[in-house]
Amino acid sequence: MLIDLHCHTKVMSPCSALTPDALVRAAIARGLDGVCITEHDALWPAAEIARVADEMQFLVLRGMEVTTEVGHVLVFGMDYHDPAMAVLSELQRIVRGEGALMFLAHPSRRYGTLPPDDLSFVFDSVEVQNGTEGMLQNDNAAGLARGLRLPGIGGSDAHSVREVGICATEFSGSVTDEASFVAALRAGEYRARRV
Repeated sequence: MLIDLHCHTKVMSPCSALTPDALVRAAIARGLDGVCITEHDALWPAAEIARVADEMQFLVLRGMEVTTEVGHVLVFGMDYHDPAMAVLSELQRIVRGEGALMFLAHPSRRYGTLPPDDLSFVFDSVEVQNGTEGMLQNDNAAGLARGLRLPGIGGSDAHSVREVGICATEFSGSVTDEASFVAALRAGEYRARRV
């Protein structure tokens, strides 16, 4: 299964031009099996994601891209967003307390403080294929992923139709809902791909 793990819609990310319908149609056209909507500092309610998935007859998952002092962090398996997550130590505490996962997004971009030297202490892994990054940046991210507990993930970081599915994550098993998605991530049963 090929799922784009990093997509934004204009519903909760004002920087995006994508509607949920346009996102799904573009994903289908690109040959994807699913998308994960990761809004900036916001999380879709589970019922709303289920409604979109049902209406479009397509796998739609949810996550969020949290802005912290060291950069953006993709979080999967949470049921809420808390403004305290803007501080990396608080994000880590909350995510670990909920049994969720966190991946450093597009790690070649620098925001304020540098990420900690021991990335494995904080993050489950990193995004190693990001559609808005160049080959050098993605290669650097792949280097960071070596030595982390889980393989790196891939996502387009789509804000427009043309960006959807440029990068994605290929899962070896079936992903049918949020629970199986998080379980597959936790088990490392995937690889990042540039599509």
